[in-house]
Amino acid sequence: MCSLNAEPLSDASRAAEISVDSLAKFTPTRILSESTSTGSIYILGTLHDSPAIVHIQKTVLESAKAGDVLRGLEKIDLFLENQPYFSSHAWIRPTPDRAPDLQIKIICPATETHIKKYSEQERFIVCETPEIYRDVVLGYINGFDESRLGWVYAILDGRKEAERILYRKEGDEEGFVILPDLKWDQTSMNALYLTVLVQTRSIKSLRDLTRSHIPLLNSIKEAVYDTAKQKYGVGAGKLRLFVHYQPSYYHFHVHVVHIQSEAFAGMLVGQAHMLDDLITLLELSPPDGPSLLAQKTYTYPLGVEHGLFEGMKAAGAILD
Repeated sequence: MCSLNAEPLSDASRAAEISVDSLAKFTPTRILSESTSTGSIYILGTLHDSPAIVHIQKTVLESAKAGDVLRGLEKIDLFLENQPYFSSHAWIRPTPDRAPDLQIKIICPATETHIKKYSEQERFIVCETPEIYRDVVLGYINGFDESRLGWVYAILDGRKEAERILYRKEGDEEGFVILPDLKWDQTSMNALYLTVLVQTRSIKSLRDLTRSHIPLLNSIKEAVYDTAKQKYGVGAGKLRLFVHYQPSYYHFHVHVVHIQSEAFAGMLVGQAHMLDDLITLLELSPPDGPSLLAQKTYTYPLGVEHGLFEGMKAAGAILD
């Protein structure tokens, strides 16, 4: 088996080391999706006799070093000259202190769920009422094998990625960790991306949040602000804190993204819910009984390859 630093499975301890030599043996099968704006591409193939997804993306150029890059060019090939406009391809001279050109993430072994998630697919708007959540979504969530969250539990238990933890608060119900998200190459502050994982396993999604969780959410917010400022010099006013619905995995977590970061699908209306808004809705919720988050209807995009799509379609939640 091979290891990954993007959604690893619970048997990652049996993984083989990922190296230049091993990646050279990757056999591509097909392109799952690509983005010309971000220089990102997802490739499905085989690695160490296992299905694997390799994500290749150009790293973000550090703004403070942009001038140095221009002074360190090895070759330039001008392909358009029409004064005052010029375009060219350029090659940067390798140096020991130069930032990496590519960020490579690997999912291996890749499951059918991974393949569907990263494949280009048609999407539709879904209206999920509390009743549809109860009849369709809840069964889907409860049907997940807990071993698929093994990589999350390994982080929370300190068995994996311990050196990457930026902040840890202990406690079975009030505990959480903050660490850099694997989508961030940790070079450009404008692309800063952190993830907060809560210790409790009782919160699968934001529908499970109640008034009793307000102290936890406020504690997360304060810790994120302090950590981003102390570790990276990024102030609270430069951060987006949000929660996905539907999330990509059903263990409650909070995304933290620099406001200058280019918007991606997970930050669009319907998918992302600001943490402050969730706290406000919980504060407005009745002291007893379901919270407003549990009672409201959610409208969001859903891909045809998502495991919920057919159930939502049968329940009449897909808008025509």
